[in-house]
Amino acid sequence: MASSRTVPHLKNNNGSWTYRRRVPERHHDTLGFKVWNKPCGKVSYPEAVAKVLKWTNEHDDLIARLDRPEVAAQVREVTETDKVAFIAQNMMDAIELTKNDPLALSRGHDQDGNPVLFGDEPFIPWEFAKEMITDVDKNSDPVRRLVLYRMLKDTHFGPHVDVPTDLDQRDQYDLVKRMLERRIAELDGDPNKISVVSEKSFDFARIKTQVRKKYRRSIQQLIDHAGDIPLPHLTGTKLREFREAKTGSMKASSVQSVFTPIRTMMKFAVENEIIENNPMPNVSMPRETRSVNSIKWKPFSPEEAQRIFEAMDRLWGKPVRNMSEQRRKAIWWAVRVQAFTAMRPKEVVDLKPQNVNERWIKVEDSKTKESDRTIPLHPEIAGFVEFLHSGGFETFDTQEKDKVQTVRHNFQRLVQDFMDPPIIHPKKVLYSWRSTFSNVDCH
Repeated sequence: MASSRTVPHLKNNNGSWTYRRRVPERHHDTLGFKVWNKPCGKVSYPEAVAKVLKWTNEHDDLIARLDRPEVAAQVREVTETDKVAFIAQNMMDAIELTKNDPLALSRGHDQDGNPVLFGDEPFIPWEFAKEMITDVDKNSDPVRRLVLYRMLKDTHFGPHVDVPTDLDQRDQYDLVKRMLERRIAELDGDPNKISVVSEKSFDFARIKTQVRKKYRRSIQQLIDHAGDIPLPHLTGTKLREFREAKTGSMKASSVQSVFTPIRTMMKFAVENEIIENNPMPNVSMPRETRSVNSIKWKPFSPEEAQRIFEAMDRLWGKPVRNMSEQRRKAIWWAVRVQAFTAMRPKEVVDLKPQNVNERWIKVEDSKTKESDRTIPLHPEIAGFVEFLHSGGFETFDTQEKDKVQTVRHNFQRLVQDFMDPPIIHPKKVLYSWRSTFSNVDCH
């Protein structure tokens, strides 16, 4: 007969065979124990060997799977949930006991067996849950906290708990429930968090890449203010608080712009039954007091436009110190194309060779779907085709955040520092070419 020493994890326990194996230390908390200890039962040695080999293979496979963080996290949650199952059942029994007698938990008997009341405070589930939240918050183990938060929510806010009808009590009930849901969402990655639902709404609305970047900045401002909370917790009150915070530092039109993606998200959430009611109709926006003319960029006058063209040729029509040839030409063409097409600066620098030929310029993936268009190629920018097909605006590719930044900066230096007399007006900037071209076209 072969010795048990030749079979790993097979132990001879006073004549009976046992499978005994240490759990890797890294998985002690995951599984909740340190050793596998399984008796083989009243079997022969060959049968014991077969069992141990089978269990060894199973546990080898389990260890390999637990070495994957996502699997270990799931198993750890199950382990912790099993640990608190007894506590959860006791809590539910207590809640059931106090439904008809809120003082039931305070009743008992003295040493002579006489009934006594040890306290006069009624048991209110959500108030007890609030006290427990404070204790759980102190736990440094995020998995343990998550399991305890879930247990408190299931036991104290489940269907077995009567929702209070008193308005003040209902406010307290809702407050504590939201506290738990927010904590669970932060630890568990709630699928209905602001960050998640906003992205789903952008996908559904087919928001274009550049607009989506702007929308994300607005959503991030909301998250910075309110937290990345589950959307049902984003109440009208929280949105009005966010509006007030922005109104103090932004113009009315900017506040309205920040709320545009929030409206999109909320509409999507209602249509997909993530929330029951849309709070946005109860959140009014600040009124714009400026006139339309004071908001828009000012066009260049014909005389100013002519002076700018002449200054461009003098400054960028020849090599510029500390500026590469490719960048010099790119800046010159970016400004000139904008002037003769009324395109947005970003639309110009985002053009690809396939978007331009000897007859037209095709604008795609612009600010809005309606902005996609085909523009006849003006004779004054006929050379732009060759420029774009030989590298074009590749020099701006290193500017990941804002490809227009270099053009905007150099244009400002051109009109304010290089030109004499300069053009200094807060509403006359690179974007003014769009208004300038439109005005000329109308006339």
